Amino acid sequence: MKEQELQILQRYFPAAAIPMVVEAFTKSKFQLKFKKPRNSKLGDFRPPRGDNEICCITLNGDLNPYQMLVTFVHELAHYTVYVNHLKKRLEPHGEEWKQTFAQLLLPYLKPEIFPEDVIEALKLHLQHIKASSGADQNLAKVMKRYDNNPPGEKTITVEDLPEGTVFQLANGMTFRKGPKRRTRYQCECLDNGKIYSVSGMASCKNSAYLCN
Repeated sequence: MKEQELQILQRYFPAAAIPMVVEAFTKSKFQLKFKKPRNSKLGDFRPPRGDNEICCITLNGDLNPYQMLVTFVHELAHYTVYVNHLKKRLEPHGEEWKQTFAQLLLPYLKPEIFPEDVIEALKLHLQHIKASSGADQNLAKVMKRYDNNPPGEKTITVEDLPEGTVFQLANGMTFRKGPKRRTRYQCECLDNGKIYSVSGMASCKNSAYLCN
């Protein structure tokens, strides 16, 4: 791995996890890209779209190091299942993916990598694995403790707001909070009039918590 690539990984992941992340990256054949914040997902896995392309994992660049690592392992599990079952049509978050995700995540559950509260939340998460870590409300709340907030500023999430509240996400888009559908809220985007499914754990800017 090039020094520049290593420096990029060091910017985003817990320091003690870097050797394992590097090993996973160098043993596999995929691109790793860090993206601007996306409301609908923390990361994704994309199979090749053409004969000359390779798989790609993308991660939201605004995640804290612990959420970044869990999201990376989540998408790495998708990659692993894809490579191991090329000719099979499997459920995206079926048993093969759940087993692979657990196997890949367990070696990272060390106190030198994750804080103790995150380790405990991840252990509970592995007992009932959901399609995304954001769908696990307990894990999402624990992860939020490690977001980088300015001193004295509390993280406000969509879940904290009353229905009908106008709020703004980190990407600058403004919404009106709507009803809850399972773990997400149906919110009207005031910028374009469209309805979006927004995670209850999505962070809102304090300065943009507007009004009911």
